Amino acid sequence: MCLTFFILHLKEKFKKTLKALFLFSLTIFFLYLAFKGNNFSELFVVLQNANYFYAIGGAFIGIIVGGYVRALRWRYFLNPLKPDIGINNLYSSMMIGYMMNSIIPRSGEIYRPVLLANKEKISRASAFGTILAERVFDMLSMLISFGICLIYFKQKLSATFAEYNLETVSLYTSIIILSFVILLIIIIFNLEKSEVLIEKITKKILPEKLFLKVHKIFISLINGFLFIRYPKYYFQIIFLSVLLWFCYVTSTYLTLVAFNIDMNTFDANLVLTMITFAMTIPLPANSAGIYHLFATATLVNIYGVDKEAAFGFATVSHLLGLLGLLIAGSYYFLKENLSIKKAKSLEESELIK
Repeated sequence: MCLTFFILHLKEKFKKTLKALFLFSLTIFFLYLAFKGNNFSELFVVLQNANYFYAIGGAFIGIIVGGYVRALRWRYFLNPLKPDIGINNLYSSMMIGYMMNSIIPRSGEIYRPVLLANKEKISRASAFGTILAERVFDMLSMLISFGICLIYFKQKLSATFAEYNLETVSLYTSIIILSFVILLIIIIFNLEKSEVLIEKITKKILPEKLFLKVHKIFISLINGFLFIRYPKYYFQIIFLSVLLWFCYVTSTYLTLVAFNIDMNTFDANLVLTMITFAMTIPLPANSAGIYHLFATATLVNIYGVDKEAAFGFATVSHLLGLLGLLIAGSYYFLKENLSIKKAKSLEESELIK
């Protein structure tokens, strides 16, 4: 028994190590592509001449102000589970989660709902369901922004990505996500019938013990989307989603100004959209490498910005974002008397008590 447990433990450890090495290798590869062709003496001059007052201001708006707006929106997702949760608990749990995300990709999406669930005595799986709901809205925000960019920058994008049919790709992606949203709405407004249907399907194909667990998880996760049943929350959620994106656009614009890159807010929106798309690939250090590559490629290929200025922007905006998340998250991590041991136990704990 002990030997079997030891072998399973080794296998799990090996899988985690292999995954970490793969992600780290991808990060190095993308960093190499982004660094390639830079004149480092010119890059140093660009970094030396940047206005860091604007850059730090941009990071503050994106992380601190944007984080506060995100926490307010999260409260509306959580209201059907527990009304009017205090903003302090929401904000601290969120910042700790984002800090963990920036270190270990996607780990914060477990920490955040578990931390909040422990504080507020709500279902962990239902809290996790609200994170999924949040991700759906983030994806919709990105797609809407990309749609606006396709209309506003159609010629530039078509010329830059001539080998790809961006309109078709974005159309199919939108259809897939919207289909998922429609399916969720149907399930939630017909929860009793959906539960019976899922129960019948899973009962036939799964052993009883596993069936009960899957059924419980399904109901708990769906609870994270219960805000759909409350039209009174729609305006607030949509308004805060727009405000959140505006915070990120402002953050991007100010950092572009810091490097004397002459662009308007629509241009900043395109740069942000391309970076956000890149960051859907979860890599260590807040998607380092692929962030630099997409930011630099967008500025150089679409706008004709000097590569050193583009790479300077990518380096500083990414570094300030990463440091901001680490500092803010560490503050709340220490304030709540958490430790690495406690954090690890949270990660390894069951999603449902």
